[in-house]
Amino acid sequence: MTVSDQDDLVREVDPDTLEVTSEISMSIAGSIEVDAIRGIAIHPTSGNWFMLAMLSLPVSPAPSPWLLEYDPVNLTTNLVGFTVLDFNDLEFTEAGDLRAITNTLSTGESNFCELSTVTGGPLDLCQYDGSDGGDSIALGNGEEVFRASGGYTTGSPTQFERPVATGPNNCDSTVITLPAALADEPVRSLTYWDEEDVFIWVQDDANNTAYLIDEDGQEQLLGEFDHDVNGIALIEVLIPCPTGDNFIRGDCNLDMGVNVADAVFLLSSLFIPGSDPLGCRDAGDVNDDGGVNVADAVFLLSSLFIPGSAAVPEPNIQSGCGPDPTDTDPLECDQTGCP
Repeated sequence: MTVSDQDDLVREVDPDTLEVTSEISMSIAGSIEVDAIRGIAIHPTSGNWFMLAMLSLPVSPAPSPWLLEYDPVNLTTNLVGFTVLDFNDLEFTEAGDLRAITNTLSTGESNFCELSTVTGGPLDLCQYDGSDGGDSIALGNGEEVFRASGGYTTGSPTQFERPVATGPNNCDSTVITLPAALADEPVRSLTYWDEEDVFIWVQDDANNTAYLIDEDGQEQLLGEFDHDVNGIALIEVLIPCPTGDNFIRGDCNLDMGVNVADAVFLLSSLFIPGSDPLGCRDAGDVNDDGGVNVADAVFLLSSLFIPGSAAVPEPNIQSGCGPDPTDTDPLECDQTGCP
């Protein structure tokens, strides 16, 4: 997903083509008017999106943004609070602490802070030397804080920094040498892609060029966005799968686990109007009788909590992802959490 300081949209982007596949406006008519979004981060537990948003309603005392929270399940927006300082990017730690960096302040430094997810207020952690714009952070492998900044003034190359191992805080950094393709153009956004152990680096050039870059500064061209990018958040999207593809029986909410939450999800889908439907009906057929009903929830809860109860038929959480061995039932999966 990407955000831009040119509008109020969160865009879902195809990672292979960088083409926009869908977009969501963060404004709420008459209540919240978002003019620009500087950064986006996803809470590691709730899955909610947190953004640095410039607002015209309520007014943002320029140049400082508000902290905005969006719940993608319930489709609700929460104005958390005013961030006080001129923040430009943010990122969550694995523990759910929200880190953020400012543009260069009147002190000549860029502040690295923790933002409250309750009030939006900052707690100062340390200061970087100031840059001429584009300050962005990413938490790399081991949650090292990497910073990208600058390139907006003639003769001022873009900087890529990582922490000094012996430094007393996260702002004691060393500069990573960049190839000319990156050093000669200003930077807009830096995001760590943990599965590939690389960073996504987006330039502020005419083509919104994006690169993959490792922690040594070696780059690989990723492509070009058709819109300005001020922040990127990576999400895992469940994709449709044909009948017979792998699934885990009992994993009704498709989170790759089997527990009481799956029984609740199953019962809600059956009896509470407006609840999310089962993405994989094979997974909801817990007792493998060819149907999905309350008996499946009872079977699942019994297998979890009553000693001596029958185990969930394979493919179950113990055997791992697998195809449905029952090829006579009409159930199938539209989505799956399995590879």
